[in-house]
Amino acid sequence: MSPCDRFFVRTFTAALIALAPAAALAQDPTPAPNPTRFNTEVVVTPERGETPRGEVPTATVVLDRQAIAAVPVVHPSELVSFLPGFNMMQGQFYAGRPVMSARGFFGGGEAEYVLLLVDGVPISDIESGLIDWSLIPASSIRRVEAFRGPGASMYGDAAVGGVIQLLTERPMNAGSLSLSGGTFNSYTADTSYGHRAGNVGLTLSGVARHSDGAFEHSKSDQFVGSGSVDGINGGWNWRWTGSAEQRKRDDPGSVTIDVLEANPRASDPAFRFDNVDRRTYTTAFVVRDGGLAWRPQARVYVNGRNEDLIRTLFLAPGLSDTKNRTLSSVGVGGSVEGEHVFSGTRPPVLRFGVDLAHEHLDTHYNAVSGAGVVGAQLTQAVGARVRAGLFTSASYEPINRVRLTGSLRWDDVDDGSFATSPAAVPEKTAWSPRGGVVVQLSDKGAISAFVQASKAFKAPTLDQLFDPRPYPDFRGGTFSVSNRSLTPQRASSVEGGLSGGGAVRWSALLYRMNVDNEIDFDARTFTYVNIGRSSHVGAEFDVEGTWLKRIRPSLSYAYTRVTDRDVAGSEQLKNIPRHVVSAGLNADVAWKISVFARVNHTDGAYLDDANLLPIDGPSTLDLRVRRPIGRHMLFVDVINATNNTYEEYGYTLTDFRGRVVPYGYAGAQRAIRAGLTVGF
Repeated sequence: MSPCDRFFVRTFTAALIALAPAAALAQDPTPAPNPTRFNTEVVVTPERGETPRGEVPTATVVLDRQAIAAVPVVHPSELVSFLPGFNMMQGQFYAGRPVMSARGFFGGGEAEYVLLLVDGVPISDIESGLIDWSLIPASSIRRVEAFRGPGASMYGDAAVGGVIQLLTERPMNAGSLSLSGGTFNSYTADTSYGHRAGNVGLTLSGVARHSDGAFEHSKSDQFVGSGSVDGINGGWNWRWTGSAEQRKRDDPGSVTIDVLEANPRASDPAFRFDNVDRRTYTTAFVVRDGGLAWRPQARVYVNGRNEDLIRTLFLAPGLSDTKNRTLSSVGVGGSVEGEHVFSGTRPPVLRFGVDLAHEHLDTHYNAVSGAGVVGAQLTQAVGARVRAGLFTSASYEPINRVRLTGSLRWDDVDDGSFATSPAAVPEKTAWSPRGGVVVQLSDKGAISAFVQASKAFKAPTLDQLFDPRPYPDFRGGTFSVSNRSLTPQRASSVEGGLSGGGAVRWSALLYRMNVDNEIDFDARTFTYVNIGRSSHVGAEFDVEGTWLKRIRPSLSYAYTRVTDRDVAGSEQLKNIPRHVVSAGLNADVAWKISVFARVNHTDGAYLDDANLLPIDGPSTLDLRVRRPIGRHMLFVDVINATNNTYEEYGYTLTDFRGRVVPYGYAGAQRAIRAGLTVGF
């Protein structure tokens, strides 16, 4: 057993022993009362437990079953595009691999700054942290919860820009089948069915997706199957979930801006062999006590992935490098948590727990000939990452209408076996504290104010540290862009705002975050480095009205200013939009027809840090029409109805004459799809 494995086993065993008393006390026959004075809906994601939304000192967004039904989607990433404050690029399944930014954090498809949970289980690629948005059928999603800003005090690494959780369906002796097809020869078949017998329920879901793609060389096929079994046994609730996915996709890559403007569907011939063949699986088991005073729970999960891909990268304009990468990964993790609600008129709530994960990665690269034939193996890296996190949080209402919250988390990230050099890998540990206060300014929680201060961190990814991909140095040798000397990025944040409920739900806030040791790719050294310090300053506003019976307007706006703190007079950092606006209107018209229209506009982003090359961002109109027929529904979607041509994001390269050449990833042109959802 390796040192990493022994550390994992010892820590997990100690956590089980430490939290055993909580399980023993779970049968307390005299639970404390818990009257709710903040009269809002309950959310589970921000505080890792049921908390009235008005008591959470952060910007929280919820899409419930009714909201999801109002916007028919065929891919989970499309749902995320309706969350204010999260900017989703290439979100449609026919447009490519989704890329997200939040509060000025943008990984460009190489890293991720937002954590995704599916029923409490983290979903990301082990080597890069990238999110697999397509792992579950859209029909199985019953609720989406998200909060913006640092979540490290509860969730640890990667939750710097925010946390999104997808909660899946529970059995109800009913099912649905959604069929749709449209532009780019795209179609989906998505179905879910649940059945309950006594205390046991069963859910089965599946989806098939096909598209020829919005661009040349972007064909994709995907199949996903998932299921769950849940039940109640002696006062304990338990649930098993499992899913498997197979996906094949061609990658069109990037093109120069000149080519993009002339042909938005173009793909550079250098990428003609690029593709990915991906197979994943995940399974999890969770058990929790349903008591009112003590609420212990434990979760164990396993996920695995096998992937074979060919990827091309430009070293300079017109000069590319193509390699085949084969990898396999297995992650085993879990958590043990406890929650205690004390007695009293304004009962304090205490939460505590441990998160553990062991992630194994085996990756190697092969040469690719000019004809696209995979050749001999060039390099290989095998190793493991062990994560351990201990957290505790408390909330208390010292006086009526004032709620205090605080949390503290310790994380350790340990990498082993990847090292090919005797130099030591820097230690990756972090303390992530958070404190906040929520003040109810009116009766029944209609208006409340909050302020919060926190710290967060993000460990370097395994690819940033150890990726063995060899690049030619044009002198007969090779080099890699990874850097095993990288240290974690660390952030300090403060934010405050107001929110209101009732017929008009709204929120407005300001935030400021300073990041140290920020990791970025340095074109001068052609490697990843802790390149400096950045400042993230922003304002966010969103409002949704339900005061009219047939018309429900919504508006969200995010202003983001991200600069280099080490450069006087620094401009906006590349690929981060300064302004993101979304305005929507949901209206019920005649003959039971409902129409949803949304305008999205992004402005103030650049391809370079000098802000000399502006990105012509999206300004799109989406239309969604639906008509229920009993338990069934017809729908038609028109995405980018005005057929706007735009860039999503990009980068620059310098040619051998010293000229800067901009490259971009195009947004999808107009797409129309029609479908039928059948309830049974």
